[in-house]
Amino acid sequence: MTQEPRLSICVPSRNRQYYFKKTIEGILRSSRTDFELVLVDNSDDPSIMNDYMKEVVKDPRVVYLPSTDRTLSMLDNWERTLEAATGNWVTVIGDDDYIDPDVMIVLRKVVAANPGVEAFAWGALNYMWPSPQTRVQNVMIGFNHNVVKVPRSDSLKGMFGWHKAGIIPKAGFSVYHSAISRPLLEKIKQTFCGRYFEHPTVDYDMAMKVIVTGREFAFCQRPFSVMGSCPESNSFAIGRIDDMKTRVEAFMKELGRNMDEDPELADFPFSSHLGVSSVIGITQQWFKKKYKLNFDGWEKNFAEACARNVEIFREREAFEIVKEGYTAALKKWRRGKFLKYFNPVLIENELGIAISGSNEMGTYIRSDIAGVTTPVELFDIVNAMVMPADMIKVREEGLRYPWDEFMLTIDGERRAGFQPGKGDKRVA
Repeated sequence: MTQEPRLSICVPSRNRQYYFKKTIEGILRSSRTDFELVLVDNSDDPSIMNDYMKEVVKDPRVVYLPSTDRTLSMLDNWERTLEAATGNWVTVIGDDDYIDPDVMIVLRKVVAANPGVEAFAWGALNYMWPSPQTRVQNVMIGFNHNVVKVPRSDSLKGMFGWHKAGIIPKAGFSVYHSAISRPLLEKIKQTFCGRYFEHPTVDYDMAMKVIVTGREFAFCQRPFSVMGSCPESNSFAIGRIDDMKTRVEAFMKELGRNMDEDPELADFPFSSHLGVSSVIGITQQWFKKKYKLNFDGWEKNFAEACARNVEIFREREAFEIVKEGYTAALKKWRRGKFLKYFNPVLIENELGIAISGSNEMGTYIRSDIAGVTTPVELFDIVNAMVMPADMIKVREEGLRYPWDEFMLTIDGERRAGFQPGKGDKRVA
């Protein structure tokens, strides 16, 4: 008999106690008992969370690992987080994020209909915590809530081929904001290096191993979590050159080495200081070299993603600095063969306002709607606007591919789904 799904929601944290507490409080509002909350601190001052957790740990769903006697690297802290998890499904979120435990309603249906599913992802919202450095953003809420199976070939092409990438590959199924089955996690651990996380870029390290090792993937279009970005987070530094350099240097110091100098990267002259596209490229190169994985035809798409990475720098000086860095790397790489695909365009900051409205994809709301100040509050607003979790249908006879499902549009009509990679071609 298939074991009933039980989700471990893992939250590793470091020196962001205010946000960590808000995340904990939001998740523990749930009355569900089919999840555990694994909370792991790695802060310089352990007393802050230790004092706070005295009451929280009375909840039987909570597992708490306090800070050790030394600061751990992000790699090692995430590792001990997963080691402490006991659920047969596992997800990780940041301490400035949020996840709705009601995702279990859909996961249970998915497992019942497709017992072979090994990884389950869902829609995620993006939210920047208010600060003097941030402006109000637009948050897009998609119209659809279909649950579909995802071809492994599409995930491979998106991850390693950088197919239709923005600044990052379009491929999900990391343990970060996705749920991975315990058997697949243990298979990854045994197949690769005897631990869950091996490369310092932990989310993409795991994503690549899930996609290479797993066979059955499912995705729910409806959002169930929020990726937060607080002023102390690494994601907050994206597009801010001084912040980015500071975060990279601190990351390398805690790691105890410069990962850009790993032997697998001898012929890949990119630096983590250049930005997120470069960091992911470095991680992939390391993984492919170490485990002898070949994937052809990705180089052009990667060069174009690097250009998009440069374009997030809206101040001319920062734009030129990062552009120069990528240009130098591309000239050295493969004898400059792919430099011609690197054509960033300066998109200068424009003063404007965040607006609400709809297009063919979904409805946009302001990130400060109704006075929202946390990811939890944003999700509460969105949760009232989308299909209730218990009303989401999962085909009992088995999931279908996206192009076999009907999609809602702005006019409320149901139309045949779009076949990935086929432009506007509709498939009946």
